[in-house]
Amino acid sequence: MRALAHPLRLRILEAFSQTPRTTSHVAEALGQPPTRLYHHVAALERAGLLRLKETRKNRGTIEKWYEAVPLAVNTSGRREAARATPKAAAARRAVAMSVLEQSRQELVAAMQRHGAERALLGRTVVVVPARRVRELRKRLYEMLQDVTREFERDRAGAGTDRDDDGERWAVTLTFAPVSPPVA
Repeated sequence: MRALAHPLRLRILEAFSQTPRTTSHVAEALGQPPTRLYHHVAALERAGLLRLKETRKNRGTIEKWYEAVPLAVNTSGRREAARATPKAAAARRAVAMSVLEQSRQELVAAMQRHGAERALLGRTVVVVPARRVRELRKRLYEMLQDVTREFERDRAGAGTDRDDDGERWAVTLTFAPVSPPVA
């Protein structure tokens, strides 16, 4: 969780999620000097959010190509929250806020674009019996994993619906109790 608390790290992770790249490639895409990113890339790799895809020799050096590991943040259930340290809880909140802020910025930018496929924003509040909350949470998480797997195949060139290089789209899903409850 702490690995994503820095705002630049979420942007770095997004860049690696598009395709395997080197730290230098990501630095160029983000307009940052590579030396500023090496520490962040190492932290993301240690946290298991990036994995080394391959190494290549290039002019006497070894290039490391990384790819992002699909991400879902578990903001903790009641039992876990009771055991969580205040520091761990603060880290989870920081990650959640970074993800939601990134989504907000992407949505605002998409709404300002003309002539492109429009973004989708939906919200619904449902009444879920307590005995079914865990089941619904699992279904939503599995749906997110299914979408990720389907388009991972497309990114690798194995998908059947691939008609061009595609455009990156973000899917952000939240499932949280609404408070205060409406009587």
